[in-house]
Amino acid sequence: MSTSADARRPGRPRSPEAHAAILRAALELALEGGLRGLSMEAIAARAGVGKATIYRRWKSKEALFMDALGEIATTPDVPDTGTVRGDFMAASAQAVDRLAPQAFRLVPRLLAEAGDDPELLEAMHEALLRPRKALIAEILRRGVERGELRAGLDIDLATDMVLGPIIARVLTSGGDPRSIAGLPLRVWDALVEGMGA
Repeated sequence: MSTSADARRPGRPRSPEAHAAILRAALELALEGGLRGLSMEAIAARAGVGKATIYRRWKSKEALFMDALGEIATTPDVPDTGTVRGDFMAASAQAVDRLAPQAFRLVPRLLAEAGDDPELLEAMHEALLRPRKALIAEILRRGVERGELRAGLDIDLATDMVLGPIIARVLTSGGDPRSIAGLPLRVWDALVEGMGA
């Protein structure tokens, strides 16, 4: 016996164009006014969709924004070129290439807002920081295993030492992507003497 639920026709299929427009609208509005000023109404208006279209995909503006952030900050691969420097050079080039210009401009604003928003801070760690730390840590571990880096190297500290100057440059430049051109490899070369076998 068929119930009304069984007989209900499926809704309109999700449009990839609408999905992309919603993510783009969320990023644009966050750049203009920060996450605090972001609302589902404003996103819907900017994207040219109804609020119901957004709520079918995301339960909150925070969930929507983190998906949007993930679109412009995809995690690089962990290459194995045979040397630590080669691995780091390939990974850092990928990391910068896969960050859209909006990501550089968003990071300073988001960090300022995350100071009193633990949920946002955790989401930023999850989307941006942890994947990049894991990538660098993997490269360093391989370097230790190959004998290129000294045994007993503090991987966590070394990872922070590599990322710290890059994050600082993004923040102090106001998110200008040109400010980190070539910086990851220069940081690596400056540190490697202290980590070398």
